[in-house]
Amino acid sequence: MKTRQNLPKKKQSAAMTAAKVVMLVLTAVYPLFMTLMTAAGILTHRSSYGFYVTGMAVLLIVSGVSVTTGVILALPRKKLTSLVSLSPTVCGLTLCLVTLSRLSAYADEHGWTASGMYSGTVVSDMYKSRLLPVVFPAAIAVVVAVIQAFFCDCSKKNVHS
Repeated sequence: MKTRQNLPKKKQSAAMTAAKVVMLVLTAVYPLFMTLMTAAGILTHRSSYGFYVTGMAVLLIVSGVSVTTGVILALPRKKLTSLVSLSPTVCGLTLCLVTLSRLSAYADEHGWTASGMYSGTVVSDMYKSRLLPVVFPAAIAVVVAVIQAFFCDCSKKNVHS
């Protein structure tokens, strides 16, 4: 009788490994760094923005953490974690895009323009360029999770090897 330790492990394809590496790098840059730093900038000056914009900053933080959680859950080659990862990834991405839309509309409505190094730049364009790329790691996470959950049987022994 073979025990679980004696079964050979099925190797992950190079394309799946590459997708996961790209997904992790993009996650570190966009859902983590960009959403959190954008929100931190808003929260730093929350007294001049008011409750509505401060609430959007908090939603950006929640969305970034949610997408990151979904990406981390998509990493293991397990069906359950892959399925569970879909919810925080999709919900976090949706929350980020809705918040970005409302924040950009608010910035345009109030005529916000950047100052300093970004002088003359419309703030909504700056927000879009920083936050829209969150779509890429979230999309990769969804694709990886769906492949692992429905098209890849990583738990069974490879018969042909």
